[in-house]
This record gives sequence, structure tokens and C-alpha cells, in this order.
Amino acid sequence: MSRHRQRRQAIREARRVREGGPDAGAAMRLAVLVAMVLIALAVAAGFQGERLATAMAGAFSGLEPLTRPVLLGASLLELGAAAVILIIAGVIGWRAFRR
Repeated sequence: MSRHRQRRQAIREARRVREGGPDAGAAMRLAVLVAMVLIALAVAAGFQGERLATAMAGAFSGLEPLTRPVLLGASLLELGAAAVILIIAGVIGWRAFRR
């Protein structure tokens, strides 16, 4: 390698170190911290699983009327989802043909 090329690489390396950049050590510490928090949440949910499931069932029991068939066997949730899809398709079509 020529002396000029070595000096240029040394300057680039010094600039990279001086300007910083992604710190791999910090990223690893953050990943370990996030993993520890997720494991703690999973263990807590495991110990409280039955109580949590009962609470969730109670919270979602209010949605039961939305699942009853209303029109031709379709529930209000299904009709609402179809309406949202039709509205989105209509807006996309309107924007495409407006130009």
C-alpha cells in the first residue's frame, strides 16, 4: 500500500472515531435491558394469568351485542369492517380518477 493511501485511511479512521457513530456496546446494553423487561413482564403475566384472563373477559363482554347477527347473518362488526373497506376503496378511487 502506498504511503498516501495509508495516510488517507488513517485520516478517515480518525474522523470516524472523532465524529462518533453508532455505539455497539450501548446498543447491546439497551437490548439486554429490553429483554430483561420483557422477561419480567412475561413472568408477571404467568403468575397472574388466570386473573388477567378473567379481567379481559369481563372487559370484552360488553362487545357481545356487536357480534350478534343483524343483517343476513352479518354482525355489526362485520358490517362496520366492510363499510370501512368500501370507504377506503372509494377514497382511493376518487383520488385516482380525479386527476
